[in-house]
Amino acid sequence: MMPSIQLKTLGIAFIISLGLLIPFEYYWGHVKHWPKSYDSQDLDLWAELRAQVDDLDSTDVIIMGSSRGHYDINIHLWDSITGTRPLMLAYPGSSPFYPIEDIVEKSDFNGLLIISTAPGLFYTLGDSWGAGRGKAFVDHYYDRTYAQRLNHFIYKQIDPLFHYSDPELSIKALVNRLPFPNRDSVKSPNIWPPMVKVDKYRNVRMISQMETDTVLQRKQTDIWFSPNRKNPYPDSIDLVIGHYSSLVNKFQDKGGRVAYIRPPVSGFYLEYEPVEYPRDKYWDRLLNESNCSGFHYTDHPDTKDMIPPEWSHLNKRDADIYTKTIINLLRQEGLL
Repeated sequence: MMPSIQLKTLGIAFIISLGLLIPFEYYWGHVKHWPKSYDSQDLDLWAELRAQVDDLDSTDVIIMGSSRGHYDINIHLWDSITGTRPLMLAYPGSSPFYPIEDIVEKSDFNGLLIISTAPGLFYTLGDSWGAGRGKAFVDHYYDRTYAQRLNHFIYKQIDPLFHYSDPELSIKALVNRLPFPNRDSVKSPNIWPPMVKVDKYRNVRMISQMETDTVLQRKQTDIWFSPNRKNPYPDSIDLVIGHYSSLVNKFQDKGGRVAYIRPPVSGFYLEYEPVEYPRDKYWDRLLNESNCSGFHYTDHPDTKDMIPPEWSHLNKRDADIYTKTIINLLRQEGLL
């Protein structure tokens, strides 16, 4: 008696699931033509790519840093030009403080390391949003269980087939974006709008809506903007730059090559960052003490006037130009 009831319940649940899944997939796939995407902040996807580091050689390239390095470089375009697709290990909202340490001290990689700098994240310490976030995904790489690895392997085969797994289309994400009006003293929180699409190699492309829709852009800039933002670690510059320069020098000693990049910004960041992180005390000193090349967007005619639509990340056209520019600069320096 019990098995038949359970099978009946299972069958009803299956039919209900299909009844919900089919129209959902049809709507986003055929009505909205929404491109499928991985999650740019998926720790398991990052760990999967980190595991490939030991298979690289001196001709390979790794990109590290935060979202500007992640979003602004098109690794597939890079591959079509150079014949080598970089390993994308940059991670949104994080500092490479610990990930670079991990690559330099726990791997034999001795190729080209491209380090993207976003001052508000790059010069952070300890358990802060930037440095602590970077430590979290390095720790995940070493601590993930076999069950987590199997789970990631299975879902990696399934997720690309369905829209429901897109982080922008989860029920929570869709509910959060319902236009509930503010009431009394309760104000709706700023909800991160859809911005990019990510593939299995962690290559990122800004969606067309974010490139042109000023409402979406304003939602994002409202999140970025902070009128009283300050450098949280002004007294730690010696420690932070000393950490990076020491790691870079160690990496160079084993035959590796390093280049720092400073991608374009606009709006609030264009006003805030030069004041809180003066170029001579941060960027110039970082290059001098690391004894390596660096490419600041304001120094080059093809990139100095770029305007990220939401102040911090490039649209597809400019990201492609920026990618080509970095490749040309690296070749001129004999690094690529």
